[in-house]
Amino acid sequence: MFQIHRKLQYALVLPVLLCSSCAISLGIGVGEEEHHWEGHEEEWEERHHEDREDLMDGRDVEDLEREELELLIAELSAESEMLSGDGRITEAELSLESAHEELRGFEEWGMPDQIREAELDVERSEVRLEEERGTLEQLESDYARFSNDELAKKTAEIVLGRHRARVRFSEVELELAHRELEHLVEVQLPNERRSLMSAVHSAEVELRVAEMDLEAASLSAELSIRDAEEALEEEECEEEEDHEDDEHDEGEEA
Repeated sequence: MFQIHRKLQYALVLPVLLCSSCAISLGIGVGEEEHHWEGHEEEWEERHHEDREDLMDGRDVEDLEREELELLIAELSAESEMLSGDGRITEAELSLESAHEELRGFEEWGMPDQIREAELDVERSEVRLEEERGTLEQLESDYARFSNDELAKKTAEIVLGRHRARVRFSEVELELAHRELEHLVEVQLPNERRSLMSAVHSAEVELRVAEMDLEAASLSAELSIRDAEEALEEEECEEEEDHEDDEHDEGEEA
């Protein structure tokens, strides 16, 4: 349970929450500090447990007056809102931490590894092209010695045609490898990085919204409890006045 019944403290909490959000948006201290209300859990539990004991005064719920029930409901609803809000903040903090880790992993490992792999594809294509060109040159030199042999010429046309095609294929593969590397570096990876940064920003916004929702809920709960307390006090004052009037009437009759 969390501290709810504080008249002034919650009014000072929002700036603290916003400062905390700013720190998180810079990637600082995510998950390192406890929520500001957690240090007051035992204090709230002790005080409100005593308040409820005073309110119940050994009675069952059925015996409570309407105003007493409304106060009890307000306090229980406030507790529920605080617990729910804390859960949403914890979930938002985990999402933000995960988004930061995804971005950090992409920048430190994912992006460099993808670039290096694409560069290796270019290097392999270059080596393959050089090998195919060297083989073609060697075959052209070998078959040139048999230029007067008709059978050798026909064989040379077939063999050299195949190797010339292999050279063309290797040239196209090298060109595609260069284009893929260029697209990876200039388009694909920047888009992935922007997407991950957007996820971090969205997680930061979700966390700030969750914190402000909790602050709004705490202020609303404080107002509801205050209204219920005032209604109960007014009812008690009216009952006391009625009792005094009855005593006064009895005294006059006597």
